[in-house]
Amino acid sequence: MSPAAPVVRYVAVRPLPDIGVDVFTNDQPFTRQPAGRAVFGGLLLSQAISAASATVGAGFHVHSSHATFVRPVTATSKARLLYCVERVADGRSFATRVVRATQGGDDGDEQDPCVFMATVSFQSTDTVLTGDIKTKANVLDYGPPLPSLDGLGPDSISEDHNRQILAAFSGADALLRPPSFSEGGAFDWRPFGFVQAKNPWDCRVRSFVRSQGPLSDSNHSTPAVNLAALAYLSDESLIGIAMYANPKQMGKGTRNITMAATLNHKITFHDPHVKADEWMVLERSTSWGGNGRVLLRQQTWNLGSGRLIMTVEAECLLRLKPEADSKL
Repeated sequence: MSPAAPVVRYVAVRPLPDIGVDVFTNDQPFTRQPAGRAVFGGLLLSQAISAASATVGAGFHVHSSHATFVRPVTATSKARLLYCVERVADGRSFATRVVRATQGGDDGDEQDPCVFMATVSFQSTDTVLTGDIKTKANVLDYGPPLPSLDGLGPDSISEDHNRQILAAFSGADALLRPPSFSEGGAFDWRPFGFVQAKNPWDCRVRSFVRSQGPLSDSNHSTPAVNLAALAYLSDESLIGIAMYANPKQMGKGTRNITMAATLNHKITFHDPHVKADEWMVLERSTSWGGNGRVLLRQQTWNLGSGRLIMTVEAECLLRLKPEADSKL
């Protein structure tokens, strides 16, 4: 049996029956995750989905997640996170869970501050129930095609291309560091097709991406794990597209940024049988900025089939230095 891909450990949660029914916690200490002072938001997204998935039947797969980041989560080995899952609804075709994450003590005290909330929705993907008869679904089936790949494939881009891009933009005189895809982390990123334009909403950042290490040969390769892995992927450096699309305002080396954080994050999963270890094509863009916030969009396709497998919309906080200070 092949060893589990790193992302399998990152998205894992374990139940805490001594504290309560449908209460889970992070399986690995957050200090061992790719996080700085605050825990990476993709971990919270993926672990909330893992916790919610553990409370539904095997025939149900997550089709959407609407999450709000309430407070920063501290990355320490002592303070664990508790995911309390509420079984809001269970139907024949759909189920709904609300996940409330708290950080404080280890006993799940109701007074512990809520740091993250998510509504996770599930659908039965095997059949559609019509009365008492199970019938195959007769549904609409369409989606946008893959963006232009310029004749490139993952093998066209060396594995260290990401490191080369980061190094080229990391100097003190660099105008802007592009979205900093993780290296040596959960996913193998192969950036290509950076589109810079006059209007921020016309800018695009594209990459080939798949998990580091195989999931398909692992006992952990369940639909829930693969979808949770995509949730982790959805937040990796997502806010970077707003920085890339506004280089003048960011300043050299993005020195004008004083705060950047995700506020709200919505994921729609289009394929419950997605494999996170297969090559995907990811495209990111930004459509709006104002009032200290930016709106970001991400679409992800399976490279082999060309089908859209995930759409993400996120609202992020992006604060800059006062104009006078930014000219210093």
